[in-house]
Amino acid sequence: MNNQSIIRYGGIAAIVSAVFYVVSMVFWMGAGASGPSPLAQTLYVASQLIFFVTLFTLYVVHRDESPTLVVIGALVLAVSIMASLFIDPTNTDNPIMPLLTIGYGVGALILGWLAYRSPKLNKGIGVAALLTGVMSLVMVPFIMGGASAELVGTLNLGVTVPYLVWLIWLGVYFLQGKTAVPQSA
Repeated sequence: MNNQSIIRYGGIAAIVSAVFYVVSMVFWMGAGASGPSPLAQTLYVASQLIFFVTLFTLYVVHRDESPTLVVIGALVLAVSIMASLFIDPTNTDNPIMPLLTIGYGVGALILGWLAYRSPKLNKGIGVAALLTGVMSLVMVPFIMGGASAELVGTLNLGVTVPYLVWLIWLGVYFLQGKTAVPQSA
């Protein structure tokens, strides 16, 4: 499989992941105090697993420019995502939550930095990833300080906006085939 096909698949995966994520959040919030429905949980897990295709695509895009940094960023994010699939994300008392949130933030910051300085991607894509990382890290003191699940959930919505912008923008950009064309300064 050539790189252009991988990039196209990564673009499709980014958009599908974003759609599944939004739908899962709608079902999750619609459940109220009764807890998330199995459909919401399934869509969330599917969204995160599909995102791995996009992560691999980001590795392919950045491996020539910064091979070590892209592996670190992708691995930190991948480990955080995998671990998050096995815990209750609304349990702010779980001592693993701050670590996972830091992992999300650091992974997004690294990938955002790589995208921002890459001639293969639009700088706005990098900014969206950087904002995702920063907003993730902003949540950490609140989680560690024992903030309510409602407050942490609200802060997580602040992470969701740039995350979805990042995914959709990546998806469209990858599908347009612009990745191989250097960006003008």
